[in-house]
Amino acid sequence: MTYTAGAIPVWFNRHRELDAECLQAWREAPLTFAPDQVIDDQFNADHYEIVLGRDTTGNLFTRAAMITMMNQFYPPDVMINTSDFSLENRAVQVGDRVFQRIHIFQVAGKPILDILTMNEITRVIQEPRRAGFTYTTTTVHNEIGEFSPVVEWRENGEVVLRMDVLSRTLPGASALSRWLNRRMQLRAHRLSIQNFLTLLRLRPVSAPRDPFPVELLPVGMLLAAFLILVTATINLFRRQDYPGR
Repeated sequence: MTYTAGAIPVWFNRHRELDAECLQAWREAPLTFAPDQVIDDQFNADHYEIVLGRDTTGNLFTRAAMITMMNQFYPPDVMINTSDFSLENRAVQVGDRVFQRIHIFQVAGKPILDILTMNEITRVIQEPRRAGFTYTTTTVHNEIGEFSPVVEWRENGEVVLRMDVLSRTLPGASALSRWLNRRMQLRAHRLSIQNFLTLLRLRPVSAPRDPFPVELLPVGMLLAAFLILVTATINLFRRQDYPGR
C-alpha cells in the first residue's frame, strides 16, 4: 500500500466502529521521525515535570506506572485511542501501533470534525523505579515527532511524571494551520496531565500552567480560524481508502 503524508479528516464521527480495522489496515505505515535526525527551528520541544508526591511504600509509583504503561493520558473528549495493547488489555510493548481519532471541533460534546492518525511504540522503559515509553509518528499523521512520558520514583522519595514532546507540522502547512495546531496541542498536553491526575486521584505537589489555553481565545476568532483552517488545509490531507470509506 502506498502512503502519502497527512492525517485523514472525518466528519461527524464517521466510521467510529471501524477504528480497530483501521489499526490493522495502516499497520505498515512508515515512521516519519528518528531520534538521530536533525532537529531544526521548525520543531517544538515541550517538557513537563510534575511532582506527584512522596512515596515510602511504592504504592504511588506503582499506580502511576500502571496508568502510564496503559497510555491513559488523553481524555475521551480530546481523542479516542485504539491500540494493540488496549485491544489485548495489557501494557505497551515496542512495535505496538496506536490509532488515534483526534477531536478537532465539537459542539455540545458531539464530534463535528476528527482527524485519524497512527503512531508506533518505539521505546519502552520498565525498571524498578522508572516506567515509560515513546511513541513516534507515522505517515498517517499531520505532525512529525514523538511523545515520551516517564514516571520516576526518585531516591528522595518523590514520584515525578516527566513528559517530553518533540513535534513539528508537516512541511508546507500554512502559518494559520501551524498557529492553530500549536494552540490545540498545548491544550491537549494540559488536559492529558489533568486526566492522568484524575485517574491517579490526587492533587500534584507541582503542576504546569498552560501559557495560552485555547478556551481563552475569543470564540468568534477561534471559529473563524477553524473554518479558514479547514478550507486552507483540506488539500494537505491525504485521501486513502480505509475500511468503510
